[in-house]
Amino acid sequence: MTLTDIAIQNLRRRKGKTLFLLLTFILVVAISVTLNSLAKNMQVDLRKSLTQYGANVVITPKSEQFTLSYGGLSVPGVNYEVKHLSAETLTQLKSYPDLMLNSIAPKIIGSASSTNNRYLIIGVDFPSEVKMKPWWHIEGRFPLEQEVLIGSDLAKQENLAIGDTLELNRQIYSIVGIMQSTGGSEDNGVFTDFSTARWITGIDSWSMIELNTAQPANTAALLSKVLPDAKVAEISQLVQGTQENIDRFTSFSLLSSLILGLIAILIIFVTTTGNINDRITEIGIFRAIGFRRQHILAIFMREILLVSLAGGIIGYFLGILTSALIAPMVLQKSMSFAFHPVIALTAISASVIIGIVSILFPAWLAINIDPVEALSSI
Repeated sequence: MTLTDIAIQNLRRRKGKTLFLLLTFILVVAISVTLNSLAKNMQVDLRKSLTQYGANVVITPKSEQFTLSYGGLSVPGVNYEVKHLSAETLTQLKSYPDLMLNSIAPKIIGSASSTNNRYLIIGVDFPSEVKMKPWWHIEGRFPLEQEVLIGSDLAKQENLAIGDTLELNRQIYSIVGIMQSTGGSEDNGVFTDFSTARWITGIDSWSMIELNTAQPANTAALLSKVLPDAKVAEISQLVQGTQENIDRFTSFSLLSSLILGLIAILIIFVTTTGNINDRITEIGIFRAIGFRRQHILAIFMREILLVSLAGGIIGYFLGILTSALIAPMVLQKSMSFAFHPVIALTAISASVIIGIVSILFPAWLAINIDPVEALSSI
């Protein structure tokens, strides 16, 4: 019989204590894996969203704001000296080859009224816009002059369909397309070409220009100097708040995992110490029949390695399953049950390390027990 066989038999004989240790490892690993899997999925989802979003630099008109102060409290007031993005802005952008622009999508954004409602009007260059936003799906066709395309929510609210007409500022425009739902403000918008948008809104400057460039940070820095009347921002800057929240949750997950690990070490230490005190006679018999100290140590190490390894593996898969089940509630989206080698290796290794650290002192006490004193308790 090998030392491993002895360790397995010892675990089988003490089923209750073995099950308690196993559940401790499973719960600690499962909770840690759940938290860190959710944090990792949030980071991946944010990076994926930034990658899929065609525009990575947004240019908008700059405006000055008059802030009111009441008793030391600052309250935003009114905007004054609102700048404009003139038609020459596009020419300026195209004249800088260092910007490495992949696509440009300018917009005219305004509003128009009908008898009962007021509508958001968005004038775009449809080929450039669809290239920038590949998730746009249009039922029908792109509008020509004096024609419009409407968002899905607007079509449902007013029971509009392709072939109907829409009154905007006392003019009638044909609806030639409906945009499928995007989950954004586009769902309530009325889209048309630039000339029609200028005619409806009376705006002859650009309301916004979206850019896709290979170097968004450098582009934003350069354009901030080149276009003094414009506000230039990276998409990554616009989602900075989301990134900070994700970083906080990631830090919380790591801290929670560390605290759980320390608690597990304390629980396992107390349990194994009591277990060894109950096995003094057994240890004395082992020593009396010729087992050396390293043999006794090897038996205890094998026992804790078997339990911690099993607990780490079961805990990892339980944590992944739990994260997939609660993701719709936490992240508001589904999360597939996927194997993450790095998280798996980290979780299982941490489980084994916790077991080894917890057993070191109790095992040291065990191998230093006097065989004569141990046998005297028989």
